[in-house]
Amino acid sequence: MFKGAKFIKTAVQPRDYPTLRKDSGDLLPEIAVAGRSNVGKSSLINHLLQVKGLAKTSSTPGKTQAINFFTTEDALVIVDLPGYGFAQVPLEVRKRWGPMVQSYLENRETLKALLLLFDIRRLPNEEDLKLLEWANYNSKPIILVLTKVDKVKRNEQQLQTKKILEAFQADLPYVHYSSTKNIGRLALIHKVKEVL
Repeated sequence: MFKGAKFIKTAVQPRDYPTLRKDSGDLLPEIAVAGRSNVGKSSLINHLLQVKGLAKTSSTPGKTQAINFFTTEDALVIVDLPGYGFAQVPLEVRKRWGPMVQSYLENRETLKALLLLFDIRRLPNEEDLKLLEWANYNSKPIILVLTKVDKVKRNEQQLQTKKILEAFQADLPYVHYSSTKNIGRLALIHKVKEVL
């Protein structure tokens, strides 16, 4: 299910979203990747799908300014949403992101779950909590992906995970992930399959 990945298209408006179907004619399920700018969404997509450079990575937060669609073996769609929060882009561009992402999240019937990427070294802020609240309101399952776990020691990982889950005030399924150290890929694939 996570092989043979390819880029399909970039979209800003719902009318531009692709309609992707299986050979049987059924619509492909979608998993959206969401999180703050610079949390490692592109790196995770490339690592998860095992295709270098599939999603464009950058050291500059806010590089993704539209919604990008990828398919895997024509079985699943991975959707890369623009990062929220701090980004070195003009305010006008940032203002468009909120409505663009909200429109996708609220109206995309094929959306089955969200991967909420979160830097394990941080604690949730208001924007993170808002996204979780939206997902719960719309009955969309969330898998919390705690990224950059290679940056903290193992005992610190457990402590920080506990703090993050308490701050989210939710019993979320979670995965520790590091694309640079090859941690968490199989665990995440397993959780995605469970959700689907």
